[in-house]
Amino acid sequence: MSKRPFCQQCNKALSACICGFIQPLENQYFLYVLQDPSEQNKAIGTARILGLSLSQVKVTVGDHFNQSDFDLDNTFLVFPDEQAESIDELRSKQKINRGSQFIILDGSWKKAYKLLMSNPFLQALPKVMINVSDKSEYRIRKSPREDGLSTVEAGYYLLSELENNNDKFLPLLDVFNKMIDFQIKRMPADIYNKNYLNKQQSSLSATDEEKK
Repeated sequence: MSKRPFCQQCNKALSACICGFIQPLENQYFLYVLQDPSEQNKAIGTARILGLSLSQVKVTVGDHFNQSDFDLDNTFLVFPDEQAESIDELRSKQKINRGSQFIILDGSWKKAYKLLMSNPFLQALPKVMINVSDKSEYRIRKSPREDGLSTVEAGYYLLSELENNNDKFLPLLDVFNKMIDFQIKRMPADIYNKNYLNKQQSSLSATDEEKK
């Protein structure tokens, strides 16, 4: 049986190729995406959107990474924990400058945490939290966390806040939504309604009840 033809650039099936939607974007701050190997060939993976769109970006796949590849004195890890500071806080302390670089871990929460624990130099980096204004649009994830984001969404919010421009990086989300829409159209309606739509509606209902 022959394998489905894949695009050599976006690493997706030719029928799902996103290259035609990509818009080149000049980002001021260098972005590293450290990707768990399990994410590399996922049809709904989003790290590749960042890799194809941004002028200053590097996507690296692996379990362990070489700390000499990073400027550890001026690099921040995007990771939400108790030690993480906001971009405004870091700026007020004059810790962020035009040479600052940022790392995003690409994987499920479990896989991202594993990458963190497997690379001690990442644990030692100052952590930054991002200001998220909307719930994730990752509509075909199972049981999404309320505070969870796709990698491309994390990149969008991070760069938008760093450059104080909410519109510049919107093309990232446009490609993301086109990719998700394509996958949903290929999915039988009953499967989508049962495994994704109903769970999202239940999650929203629970959230509404909490607000009452």
